[in-house]
Amino acid sequence: MLELENPLDARFVIPLAGMIYANAMNAISLCAERYEKEREHHEMEKARGIALKASMMPQINTFLAVGFVSLPGMMTGQILSGIDPLIAVRYQIVVMAMMLSSGAMSNFIYLHFTSKKQSI
Repeated sequence: MLELENPLDARFVIPLAGMIYANAMNAISLCAERYEKEREHHEMEKARGIALKASMMPQINTFLAVGFVSLPGMMTGQILSGIDPLIAVRYQIVVMAMMLSSGAMSNFIYLHFTSKKQSI
């Protein structure tokens, strides 16, 4: 478990919120672009599925490559600053799960409201 003195402290909230927002914006832009292109050729449900899969693929690939192929910046910075590598790995797992879930939730919300608007 990660032990933070105050999880709402600005030194934790600002970088984490920045990562969440940036990741969500990238995921939604990929999803929106693919959804609009797929709507030209498919019905709404199929286009939603294709767009969701396409927009999540880069995040899933990044999630799978961490530790084997690449060491992300946060984990590398912690290791270089002298933090125990196992603690750095814990933090990185939390951050990667946070980014994967924020991208998925953002895409679900976008697709829900977009398809609701188009069905009216």
